[in-house]
Amino acid sequence: MRNRVEGTAAGLGVFVAIVIIASSPLFGSAQKFSVPDDVALRIRLDDTLTSTDSQVGDPFSATVVDKGDYRDARVYGHIAQIDVSGKIKGHTSMLLRFDRLVVADGRRAPIHAEIVELYHAPSGEKVDVEGAIESGGRGRKTILHTAIGAGAGALLGGIFGGGKGVGIGSVIGGAGGLGTTAFRGRQKITLSSGQEMLIRITGR
Repeated sequence: MRNRVEGTAAGLGVFVAIVIIASSPLFGSAQKFSVPDDVALRIRLDDTLTSTDSQVGDPFSATVVDKGDYRDARVYGHIAQIDVSGKIKGHTSMLLRFDRLVVADGRRAPIHAEIVELYHAPSGEKVDVEGAIESGGRGRKTILHTAIGAGAGALLGGIFGGGKGVGIGSVIGGAGGLGTTAFRGRQKITLSSGQEMLIRITGR
């Protein structure tokens, strides 16, 4: 009889221990949940990401700054792609992948998200139609500056040196136009720590 009572007490003790562990925050932190599609979150980058110093695969984190259920949650992701522009025209682009969201109590949710908007990007970065971050490119502006430089040089050359001066002036003027634009090199993306952006949770 005594052994039966002791066995029952031991079993009860194990059951109570399981209940306590299951209800503890540590156990709860291992639980997963899901974030509904189309939820928009304003986040602030914890890391600095650049198209020159960062590499594909580099991780990053951000903090949710919205008021509501996800405030102060952490968003984790990685750089999925970097495409560098040409020296004269084109845009540099950077694609970020968002992997998971971890709320304050430790629960985590796998997420897919796209960037909807960058807020006050100091270097003029913007979001393209595919959700990638794009630098402010030069494109036609560079070519226009070069043409203006060449035209002005030709005009001055014609005034001071006749027909031969026109050709020389064009070369000098064109080089001057390139010197102010094309020689700046490739476009660069810089997302500093503290940069805020709006992301939208997607189902893909």
